[in-house]
Amino acid sequence: MAGLEDADRSLTPVVDGTFRFVVGSGAVRGECARLRESWRRILERRAYPAPVIALLGECLAAAALLTSTLKTFQSDGRLTLQIQGGRPVSLLVAECRSDLTVRAMARFDGEGVAKAGSSLRALAKGASFAVTIDPGGDYDSYQSLVPMEGVSVADALNAFMLRSEQIESHFALAADGNRCAGLLVQKVPQTGGKVEADPDPDLWNRVQTLAVTLARKELLELEGTAILHRLFHQEEVRLWPKRPVTFACRCSKDRVASVLKILGTDEIRGLLADRRTIEVDCDFCGQQFTLGAEEAWAALAG
Repeated sequence: MAGLEDADRSLTPVVDGTFRFVVGSGAVRGECARLRESWRRILERRAYPAPVIALLGECLAAAALLTSTLKTFQSDGRLTLQIQGGRPVSLLVAECRSDLTVRAMARFDGEGVAKAGSSLRALAKGASFAVTIDPGGDYDSYQSLVPMEGVSVADALNAFMLRSEQIESHFALAADGNRCAGLLVQKVPQTGGKVEADPDPDLWNRVQTLAVTLARKELLELEGTAILHRLFHQEEVRLWPKRPVTFACRCSKDRVASVLKILGTDEIRGLLADRRTIEVDCDFCGQQFTLGAEEAWAALAG
């Protein structure tokens, strides 16, 4: 397949990352994401049952794929996938920033997870699913709600991209205790002006049909270029250099103080009623922050 032999030398498998590719004349584009070390660092901080690991990892892979497709990000931009208000998973957050640093966490009822099925709707019954994009800088953030359609995160995002963004897309997502991975292919929308004749009008149908055949085991075990060769070896594929993905959490004592300010006087008074300090653990990295009474009241006044 054109382009893959040379790309294999630059897309080293030892580094977590994403890379972009284009099929044919450019009417179909795609992204591959594969996370191992960054995913391990997320999982080592909390004990999650297997169904939650799969759901959290699929959301993280999707966040990395979507972030890689955005061109309007400033240096402090970020994209967040959030599932909230459901049962037995009450909260799930997967965040990817413009520099491809990631973090993720979930809260859940263990007994409920053990009784629930493995589908998205079974694990997050009654939840809202949102994609929030904060471009950074002086730009306003915006949020889109994702209908909980289908049995998986990929199903929900495929329907969302077609209905809300008018982009025909196919997500393939998978995660286990060792890695999370994703593949995204999209039909490039034609924009403005005169529409030129498509030299290969059947390309998107072929790509989508082949992408659907990708098995979960293949997505988890094969490297990105091997996946593309497996799917599209009869097509011309051009690759972009891999962009590394790393785990990073930007929690700090100042950010904890800003949360206390939101809580208000009554809540802080209640937290300090039985002790002289307020202890807060970061759900993403596990770091603990301790604020004394004077610090807590100063945060409220600040």
